[in-house]
Amino acid sequence: MSLSHLKLRAIVKYRRFTRGLRKTVRRLEHSSSGISNEFDRAPLQRTALAAGIGQAALHPAPEGLGQSTDMAIYSTYCGPLGSFTYDRNNRPERWPHYFVSNNPTVLEIVGDLGWKPIPLDLPISGNPVLSAHQAKVAKALPHLFPDLARHRFVTYLDDKRRIPHAELEGLRDTLVEKHGAMALRLSPHIRDNVLWEFTDSLFQDRYRAQSHQMLRYMLAQLEAGKTLETDRLFTTNFILRDMADPRTAALGERWYEDILSCGIDCQLPFAFLAQGEEAIVDLPAPPRKKYLGKKLA
Repeated sequence: MSLSHLKLRAIVKYRRFTRGLRKTVRRLEHSSSGISNEFDRAPLQRTALAAGIGQAALHPAPEGLGQSTDMAIYSTYCGPLGSFTYDRNNRPERWPHYFVSNNPTVLEIVGDLGWKPIPLDLPISGNPVLSAHQAKVAKALPHLFPDLARHRFVTYLDDKRRIPHAELEGLRDTLVEKHGAMALRLSPHIRDNVLWEFTDSLFQDRYRAQSHQMLRYMLAQLEAGKTLETDRLFTTNFILRDMADPRTAALGERWYEDILSCGIDCQLPFAFLAQGEEAIVDLPAPPRKKYLGKKLA
């Protein structure tokens, strides 16, 4: 056997070994992550949620409730304590701050920092996909929570994001001037086509577990007359709502139903929801700092 033949055999064996090793590592990572798209969706249906949230506010009503200057801020997290991503620099200022969670320890922590805790009666899960779905409840449906629904203007912010207290009054005035029901920032990274949101989501394991579900959802949207081309793509980590506008609850419920159909990449169904929707006001995109988990120069 020639030396060249021996080298080729060695290369093939090495390639098979490294490929098998990568597959084993991926299997171990996946099994330890708890990621799965197989879970009971019945408790996440709106009819089930409304019955479990309750009809009474949990905290005393603040002064000026319902007035044009009335504002509140809220965030949410669902899941085990080890995955809690709260920015510890987020401290309540000026307006009531609420936090919705299914984890009592999380509510105790944020309560000590000045937030008003709101428990969500859903079980804590080690499955990141299910936990993310649970967090969409408060994100998309704040009108179901009496403490939030009683305020005129309510701002949702991802718990990992710093609260822009100094900007909120100006953004509220923009929402009112444009006669909108809700306002969100445009995406700083992608534009023009919904497929950018779909393909970017596939870089995350928990989204990738729902890739076929997302694809089926998009195909259904196209059949219903929506388009992939769009003049607005949003980031949904900041949402300002006028809770007195009846369109707000209607948009939230449509969005939530689409999240159940599409999956936890809620920006994907929101891109379709926003098409031709004048009630959704676009705000300037935030600065580009990271993209797909990498810092930008």
